[in-house]
Amino acid sequence: MFHTISIYLLFKFLMVLVFGFLTGLELREYLYSKTTPITLGTTRTLTFIALLGFILNLISSTLFIVGFVILSIFLSIFYIYKINKNKRGILQILVSLITYSFGALVNISIFLIPLIYVAIVFVISSKPKITKLMEKIDNDELITFSKFLILSVIILPILPKTDVIPYVSISPFKIWIAVVVVSAISYISYILQKYFLASAGIVVTGVLGGVYSSTATTVVLAKKQVSNLIEGSIVLATGVMYLRLLAIIAIFNLTLAKSLALPFVSLFVISSIIFFVLKENHKDTNTTFTSNPLEMEVAFIFAGLFIIMALITQYVTTHFGNLGLQVLSTIVGFTDIDPFILSLVQGKYEVSNNDLIQAILIAVASNNILKAIYSGIFSKWKMKKAFWNLIFLAFLTLAWAGYFYLK
Repeated sequence: MFHTISIYLLFKFLMVLVFGFLTGLELREYLYSKTTPITLGTTRTLTFIALLGFILNLISSTLFIVGFVILSIFLSIFYIYKINKNKRGILQILVSLITYSFGALVNISIFLIPLIYVAIVFVISSKPKITKLMEKIDNDELITFSKFLILSVIILPILPKTDVIPYVSISPFKIWIAVVVVSAISYISYILQKYFLASAGIVVTGVLGGVYSSTATTVVLAKKQVSNLIEGSIVLATGVMYLRLLAIIAIFNLTLAKSLALPFVSLFVISSIIFFVLKENHKDTNTTFTSNPLEMEVAFIFAGLFIIMALITQYVTTHFGNLGLQVLSTIVGFTDIDPFILSLVQGKYEVSNNDLIQAILIAVASNNILKAIYSGIFSKWKMKKAFWNLIFLAFLTLAWAGYFYLK
């Protein structure tokens, strides 16, 4: 037993030693890339700081805290010295304190120190890119993101988790978490396209646009000069939409997602094949989306539409059954289908899962027809390949709905 404990203790000691040394090397490389660095030490110093934290924590947690306080005081004195030399960066101080904590963190999980080391390396080495990115980010977007975090992290946990809205079999918590999930997925696509892949080309616009909004992508690309590549990208955006919807449905209703996996994945594959058949060696300017999906107005409108769709769906399924749901799905397809589909996968209605699957497929098919019409109107009916391929995808989607109807 003693031998086993000793081996494990040695392993933790070596882990703190190695990662303290590596952190010091990384800090040294960063500091000496500057012309006149002011340092309190790098490689050996951080190695000893890590070992000091390990030894003091091994003796006593109280002693570890005392050591942390003394180290903080020493680093504060060093920072005052730096200020007197007109140097105000606190990176060395932060990295030193984090390295000291290795001695305690190794006892929580052996995976924490490698993760933190990777984070340190990433942040230190990415400074030029981070600085450039921050210069490009609009302040209004940061404010919008902050508001959304408040509504998600603070308000979401206190929302009722029971059904309190009359005639709606979905709790406010589930409604708002649906808003958060859909907005977050769209926001990731929006950020990637606007700040990281702004010059990646039309194809990337089609792919990320399918995650952001395939309908918006269709409208934006249809206004551009006609080419096989652009028409193929419009179709590809709709193909990516199938994967996006499948991911969202899987988050809230895994049973329905499993049933829809084959239809949606096959339709994505067919869309991709159409894209590769249509595309040609054509260079064009990239297109980005100017609307931030995290804007509060958008989030509240989505939540309102979600409740309305849930109310209408509840009424229709109660009074008209599956036939009424299919008619409603056809109509809803010509609007924003996300609130409707999410109300279907989270609600409790007097229809079977098979009926819900049909409704989702019919709504998606109708939405494809809407995008086909948009591609025609906004291209002045010049993008015939995009139009007919979207109609083709709509009928294939309806064919899958027919399959589940006969099943």
